[in-house]
Amino acid sequence: MKSRLYYSIAVLCGGLLVAAVWLGAPSARGEAVGEGAANVSCRYSHRLPDDPIIYPGKPGIAMSHDFFGHTTTDGNTTAEDLYTEHSSTCENAADNTAYWAPSLMLPDGRVVAPGYHKTYYQNRAFPANTHRRVTVIPPGLQMLAGDHRGSGPSVAVNFLCTGSKRGYTRTPPNDCVPDANGNVQLNIALAFPNCWDGVHLHPFRSGRNNIAYANSDGTCPADYPVPLPHLSFNLAYQIGAVTDLTNAQLSMDPTLDDNGNVVSLNWGSLYTAHADFFNGWTEDAMRYMVEYCMNLGRSCSSTVAYAFTQVTADATVRGGETANDNFGQADSLFTQRAVGSEPESKIYIMFPIPKGALEIPPEFTPQYRLLIWGGGVDATAIISAHSTTTNWHEDHINSHNAPTCGGTSATLYLDTYKQYRYFNVTNLVKTAIAAGEDTVSFCIRGNSSGNAFKFDSKEGAYGAILYLYAVNS
Repeated sequence: MKSRLYYSIAVLCGGLLVAAVWLGAPSARGEAVGEGAANVSCRYSHRLPDDPIIYPGKPGIAMSHDFFGHTTTDGNTTAEDLYTEHSSTCENAADNTAYWAPSLMLPDGRVVAPGYHKTYYQNRAFPANTHRRVTVIPPGLQMLAGDHRGSGPSVAVNFLCTGSKRGYTRTPPNDCVPDANGNVQLNIALAFPNCWDGVHLHPFRSGRNNIAYANSDGTCPADYPVPLPHLSFNLAYQIGAVTDLTNAQLSMDPTLDDNGNVVSLNWGSLYTAHADFFNGWTEDAMRYMVEYCMNLGRSCSSTVAYAFTQVTADATVRGGETANDNFGQADSLFTQRAVGSEPESKIYIMFPIPKGALEIPPEFTPQYRLLIWGGGVDATAIISAHSTTTNWHEDHINSHNAPTCGGTSATLYLDTYKQYRYFNVTNLVKTAIAAGEDTVSFCIRGNSSGNAFKFDSKEGAYGAILYLYAVNS
């Protein structure tokens, strides 16, 4: 494994002390990494002539922007606001990020708002097609994509519309075909830079941009050594029966008089497409995306954790001649019902209950998942997880003193492929919370057919986690 590079920064950003500590892979899990991703959709929120990145503290003098995510974003918004004012149009309660883009004027003069945006977070080393390990996007980081003075095609900007035979293209589409209802959807996709200088949260605060695109070979430039997740930001507009976007326009900064008053509004071609990102994801959510999605080559879709905890104790308990033995330091966990002369093996596993459920807005329904790495040893079958008491210790638990394993359960159907799997343990965790517990314990048992299952323990390469998530999609 390559050596891990550490850095430590503390930046006072809009009243919020932001610290980032760590650069590199989350653990020694090999050098190669496949495609890993997560995504979020956010509805359109509001329109303002504000830009808290380019014109912080100066509302009303920026181009017309369409905002998504954080619902009160304006020219005065700070990082502290994103982490204390929990109100967002995003489908995932963990995302309070402020996203925005210039307003769109169609060739017929109509200014239309996008219905939503969908952003893909990936470990791609754009513009290369390679994948790499990435580090977390620090709280409050601000990034820009595209060029508001653009005059021609860009690798970072693509367009797509209903019925076009060209698919995504770097030029404005002119061959859109309305659907059966007479409507065309226009998509504008923007690729954010993905290498950070490791110091500055604000673009241009140091006299240059704080982020850059990866090199053609997928490595980061020397002045921007921190590999960040790649954000592919996709705007979706319903534009009616418009079929040619050649003369569509995007808002540009207005003309101001000597006193800073707006005297005229300005518009540019679609080549001026750009987007802004002001990070407001919970820190656990960003860590989850990086460590358990992108850096493991997993597609996590929209189910990104709001908060999570790592396993604090786990052990296999086995009967028969090993009933007095303790397996708390083994790097694997094993469960199988009794078969012939073989005694039963069960898994006991304990976690702190993730915090944050009370912070989640009421339109979201919190759920809890037990994520565990492994699979069936020799068969595809169902296993079950049961809640137990927490009065056991991994260095002492054995078949004689282990808590009772039974009662209400969560089930999981799995095959022999080794990967992260999850039990939906929402009801089991809520029962523990209702009882005043801040820790929860589970017993995992095999099925009555005697199939065997093997998982990584916390001493292994891929320890289990318990995570809370809330998606309203």
